[in-house]
Amino acid sequence: MTSRSTVLLFLTALAVALLVACGDDNESPGVSGSATPTGASVPTATVVFPLTLKDDKGNGVTLKTPGKRIVALQPSFVEVLFAIGAGGAVVAADQNTNYPPEAASIPKISGFAPSVEGIAAQNPDLVLIQYDPGGLQDALKALGIPTLFLATPPSLEGVFDQIETLGEVSDHLGPARALLSGLRDKITDIELKIPQGKPGPRVFHEVDNTLYTVGPGSFIHDLYATLQAKNVAEPAGEAFPQMSNEAVIKADPEVIILADEQAGESPQTVAARPGWDAISAVKNRRVYTVDPDIISRPGPRIAEALETLAKDLYPDAFQ
Repeated sequence: MTSRSTVLLFLTALAVALLVACGDDNESPGVSGSATPTGASVPTATVVFPLTLKDDKGNGVTLKTPGKRIVALQPSFVEVLFAIGAGGAVVAADQNTNYPPEAASIPKISGFAPSVEGIAAQNPDLVLIQYDPGGLQDALKALGIPTLFLATPPSLEGVFDQIETLGEVSDHLGPARALLSGLRDKITDIELKIPQGKPGPRVFHEVDNTLYTVGPGSFIHDLYATLQAKNVAEPAGEAFPQMSNEAVIKADPEVIILADEQAGESPQTVAARPGWDAISAVKNRRVYTVDPDIISRPGPRIAEALETLAKDLYPDAFQ
């Protein structure tokens, strides 16, 4: 995040997407009867087209053929598609897409203020969105362009489900499941290194310096739960709550994770905040910066995100 306005737009999009994803009437995207069950081996992982899915807004979307000209308006979508070998199908990407390096030459479109005309000009056969400003999905549907709304995953399992969905729509289900198998193995290895028999540290995850953070219903909170850490924002009961200065000090986190270094925050700026010198994390020099692109994107680097946090929470176990 390079500015407060970008962070606020990001949080707004996440909040809307998570609200949609967690609604009682919505279901995770699924294959209309023809995809191989999740437990099947990679060689038999096939998808039959036409393929009908229900997206995270509850809309039915039918793909006559696999996506071969995909507009992906979320960086994590692009990362997944490249990771499963479908990167060549991406004809345009969200303007914040910066990984993998091979995606640098792809034309960019704003995911927050997208142009219907700009998207249509790419002649896509599939558009992937996580934010629906101004009725974008309906406008594209009126042009006959299949558009799939995939909300921000509310959990680690939700991240896995979304990777599988992207494998289905691109007809790369086998590679998607192979990726998932590797991610699960890596996550298991990380979990086995975590000290057992005692509570994990209290942690505050800072999204920006106005003290927006993560809570239940966000996949980042689920990463901390996987690592047995106690998220001090959990009592807020929201996916992306904003804490007060006093509340953070009272919660006394033992570890502070800064996902806003690009906006100028550092262990030094945190220590200089009024009253924060009394916080255990500050006193014990356990304030860490992380790459927000890795931590905040629900994609193929999710195990790397978990390991990054694990090393900060349990440095002795990951030497």
